[in-house]
Amino acid sequence: MARKRSQGRVVATFLSVVALSVLAMVVASPVAAQPSEPARSVAWQVEGDATDEVIEGVAQALSAERSRHLLTPQDVEARVRAQVRPWPSCALGVEPCGSATALAMDALGVELLVRVEVVRQARQLEVNYEIVDWRGAEVLSGSLSEREGRAAGFELVRELFDASGVVSVESEPAGAQVWLDGEVVGQTPWSGQRAVGRYEYRLTLEGFAPVEGSVEVGSGQAVRLSESMEELPGRLRVLGAPEGAEIWIQDAPMGRAAELLELPAGRYAVEVRAEGYEPLTQVVEVDPARLTETTVTMVNASSLLREIDVAALVANRLQVSAGVELGFHSSAPRQTRGDLDGLEYSFEGWSEAGQLAARSRRTLAAGGVRLDAIWEGERLGLTLLSLSYAGGGVNEEAELWTRPGGGSVVAQVERRELISLRPLQLRYRFIWQNLVPHAEAGLGVNWERLRARPAGSEASVILSQARAFWSLGAGVRYHFDPRWSVGVNYRTEIYLGREQGAQHLLGVMVGVGIPQIPGFSPQPPEQL
Repeated sequence: MARKRSQGRVVATFLSVVALSVLAMVVASPVAAQPSEPARSVAWQVEGDATDEVIEGVAQALSAERSRHLLTPQDVEARVRAQVRPWPSCALGVEPCGSATALAMDALGVELLVRVEVVRQARQLEVNYEIVDWRGAEVLSGSLSEREGRAAGFELVRELFDASGVVSVESEPAGAQVWLDGEVVGQTPWSGQRAVGRYEYRLTLEGFAPVEGSVEVGSGQAVRLSESMEELPGRLRVLGAPEGAEIWIQDAPMGRAAELLELPAGRYAVEVRAEGYEPLTQVVEVDPARLTETTVTMVNASSLLREIDVAALVANRLQVSAGVELGFHSSAPRQTRGDLDGLEYSFEGWSEAGQLAARSRRTLAAGGVRLDAIWEGERLGLTLLSLSYAGGGVNEEAELWTRPGGGSVVAQVERRELISLRPLQLRYRFIWQNLVPHAEAGLGVNWERLRARPAGSEASVILSQARAFWSLGAGVRYHFDPRWSVGVNYRTEIYLGREQGAQHLLGVMVGVGIPQIPGFSPQPPEQL
């Protein structure tokens, strides 16, 4: 303790020694050159209790201004070694010299001397201070009290020099309310000037956990705070479910319907399962830090027609379905062509007993398959892609025209295959309980392929063509739940051009709903 109290006396004694050294230099070298006037400084004389802590607080508070202040004897010694001052006017006989302290302050370029006395009383530190200028006149005096020496240092700088710094606060997300020492100062992003010292800050935003901390502001310092706020979970309660019903989200069990579920904020497809009842799915929006309640009405499993949650059905916007089709074709593939053994063959028409028959002939093609990808809203939708294949044995007689030569030959058509592509079909649907009738229309194109064996030839020629068509269709889907369904549909495709004919298709499809197209609208796996 005695060592700390003597620290201020050491500074004062050192200043006196510096004054004597200056006088000695005047006598030894009276004609030395006088350099330019350097920046003025402030010397500190701290005595009493907790001096080390007070000086540490002063140094921290001064921040960028620290180099102008002589806080310790080591600072004074370094200044003496580095400083070359102009000769005092009193040393040149222009005016009388003052005290040794005044002479030393002038020699070191010190403008002010801050004298501080620290006394510990109970749990407080009483700090008395005064500022003396280079002439020895008192400029300012006062006292303050703090519990800690470091805090007392900050308070000294604030009172004596009116020092301040800039505090900037940012948060993710933005818009959080900013509190400094219990006072609301604004919303993030926020920036303001504050006196030097230590501040307790708090960020609050509805739905997010508050963030708290402390920050120290030094003189001329720019302090930046950046905080990431954690979203609070929401709570979900399902009402109206039978006893023992379970809650499932994205095919994962979450608990009993009677329990209070804690979930991250977001949109969920909540499925309720109970023994003896059809599963029921509802889309629920869970808000952060709030209780969300939803009421369900479950239907006995024996009922075929039942209510279905429209919002949950619409949430599964992408419908992917696959199935089989039976096709009836009434067309003449007159544009089909192919090559065999250096000859070009083209379809001339169907024949009977060696004579050309009607241009169109109704044929049945079994074993067709179809794949659809549909993007649907509550009413309107768009078939992104519809692809089907139909093929089978024909065993029909036809006449083929050959080139070069221009003659016709009789051939046996052994197989007929069709690949149909229907992009961007417009759709309309109506949701009635768990039955969803629909209609669609659009354009498409198909590739037709015939395999025919000319009379007298051991090899078969492949004839092919591509044709555009109008497509009109209707059907109905039966939903077991908002995701899974089975349906039937009928579609007619009318070929564009003269005497091209048409095909009629009847299909049975199985479909599944997906919340979004993979690769688009990325969302957490447990949310929609």
